[in-house]
Amino acid sequence: MVRRILNHIMKYDKEHRVMTCYIGNNDPHEWLTSSEGKAMVMPVLTKGCEELVDSSEDEKKVLRVESIVRRTHKAHDFWVRKKDIGDTLEKIMDWALDTEEYEICARIKKIENKLQEF
Repeated sequence: MVRRILNHIMKYDKEHRVMTCYIGNNDPHEWLTSSEGKAMVMPVLTKGCEELVDSSEDEKKVLRVESIVRRTHKAHDFWVRKKDIGDTLEKIMDWALDTEEYEICARIKKIENKLQEF
């Protein structure tokens, strides 16, 4: 019985695993607005948007950023929500154009086209 419950929990974790970035003592806001942080976060958000559009879910957790703030472990979760997906896609597109990530631009256009179909 216990083994069956553990197998279920482990399977759940594998199915719902999200990328986790550990940034140590860095300030989460500064890291997220830096070029390094954006280069890590934006592709993950893009993938989350693609998965969300193809699913029946209203929201999807796509990323966790962990840091140490005042000697305390903090975790910040990032979600993609269908109701806010337009704003998310716009921010990703702005970043992708600025950094010349044209593959991501193409992926964003495909997501926008799928949204128009609905």
